[in-house]
Amino acid sequence: MKKTLISFACALALFGCDQRSAFTREQYRSAATALFQQQLYQEAVDMYAEYLRSPVIPSEDVPKVLYQMGTIYQENLMDPKAALSRFAVIKALYPEQTFEGQLGKRMVACLESMGRSLDANAARSRLADLSPVDTAATPGGGAVVAELDGRKITLGEIASLVGKLPDAPLERNQLVRQYVAQILIADAARRKGFDAKPELKQKVRAIEDQMLAQMSLQQELKVPQPTGNDLRYYYEANRARYKQGADSAASFESLAPRVQQDWAREKQAAAYQAYVERLLQTSKVNFYDPASGSRVGSAAP
Repeated sequence: MKKTLISFACALALFGCDQRSAFTREQYRSAATALFQQQLYQEAVDMYAEYLRSPVIPSEDVPKVLYQMGTIYQENLMDPKAALSRFAVIKALYPEQTFEGQLGKRMVACLESMGRSLDANAARSRLADLSPVDTAATPGGGAVVAELDGRKITLGEIASLVGKLPDAPLERNQLVRQYVAQILIADAARRKGFDAKPELKQKVRAIEDQMLAQMSLQQELKVPQPTGNDLRYYYEANRARYKQGADSAASFESLAPRVQQDWAREKQAAAYQAYVERLLQTSKVNFYDPASGSRVGSAAP
């Protein structure tokens, strides 16, 4: 308790202190949020600074306000030096406040933006959770072509993501460098806190949903091979589609590959529709009109 009070007093001394308060705690926070939402970022920082100097701020709010100020300086005002000064105060006075590991990452990002590469490397090495080494088997297998903070990158890993690798050594080496550069840039973005942004999480979730759906459909929609006269019956039922233009005199045998593709496509579409209908019947789903907001249908079990 004594340590917390001393830290609180030091923070107030650093940013000034005023015995008078224009607003309540809730009003300060609401005002700063309103200014930020209007993209008045400097004004929002100034409001947070005034809140720090006010006597109404509780001790537990001090590191949170400093972190918010630092984040605005870093992301919106593009002032890494000002951001780092706030983050450094939190680390010094409130070492238990890591903000889920984001504080150290943001400090590294600020040092990188300020061109202090050596300091950034030293700070990065001290962050145990920044780039944890995966002790599991190297994904993809194959020859190791790069190592990044203890993580081994193989040709198999790259090939599994980009497809066939170039045969020429120079082009392959270029691809490896591009892949490593992409990882480095993504790690830098994580240190800036971009991975915590709601809009990015929404996009990542959408991509994940799409990939999972494709994997599920590959398992569910296994169309069997045609048997007996399946293709002949399908051809006869759709003869008008095939007896057109240059194919008007073509025989069934010459059209069989195309007929089989069309047959399989329709079977797959029917299987897809049946699968979706089964899922709808076992889930509580409602559909709404975007203009009126009224419900236009449901698929409740």
